[in-house]
Amino acid sequence: MPEQAPPILVATAGPLNAKKTGKFADGIITVGAPLDKIEMLFGKFAEGAREVGKDPDAMPKVLQIHMSWAPTDEEAMANAITEWPNGGMKFAKADIRSPHDFAAMAKLVRREDFEGRMVISSDPDEHRAEIQKYADLGFDRIYLHNVGRNQREWIDVFSEQVLPKITR
Repeated sequence: MPEQAPPILVATAGPLNAKKTGKFADGIITVGAPLDKIEMLFGKFAEGAREVGKDPDAMPKVLQIHMSWAPTDEEAMANAITEWPNGGMKFAKADIRSPHDFAAMAKLVRREDFEGRMVISSDPDEHRAEIQKYADLGFDRIYLHNVGRNQREWIDVFSEQVLPKITR
């Protein structure tokens, strides 16, 4: 065993679990969502932490953002629809038991289903603005998930044109 236990961060997306996470864990992990929802989660997390004498401002806050970047908007949308259709599914997916059922539902996803759910764009500045708003909220770490298979291109563009422009 290490001399000091590793920090335990808990993934949550709801108010009850966020409060429990503040109480019982060392930090919170969540996914991109509207800012008012994130602020509510942070509030519940802080409430739980303070109940047991912890400083929520000193606890790690980690975010994962799904996005689709490609050299053209059309490619970015095609990547989202083909590789990450669940990003456009506006319903809970936990009860889908069959991969065949999931595949059938995925075929119903259309471009408009992604509206407001993730950035799908060829414009690095659109992605930067999305990342920046979460950095401004106080996340310590932000993990980016480009849904397409164009990972090398994405890493090159983001390392040169997006990440250097993020401020804290």
